[in-house]
Amino acid sequence: MGFIDNIKNCFTESELPISPVYRAVLFGDNAIYFESVCSILYYSEDEISLALKKGSIKIVGRRLYVKKYCAGDVVICGKILKIERQI
Repeated sequence: MGFIDNIKNCFTESELPISPVYRAVLFGDNAIYFESVCSILYYSEDEISLALKKGSIKIVGRRLYVKKYCAGDVVICGKILKIERQI
């Protein structure tokens, strides 16, 4: 039995972990990288909202800007003060 099978055996069908809808990596308070973003809903220097497959994410800060937006990947730079997940 392999490693993955051992982990699956630790859970019943109803307890299996749910795969994440998105992935985010925060680099200090100056940059954040997102995967699996559908679109940019709102963009200003103080707030950026991103649409996900389920819900959205709002990034609040100062002097925010989108450094990269390509194929579902987004890099936001600036002074990041708060990140809110909205379902």
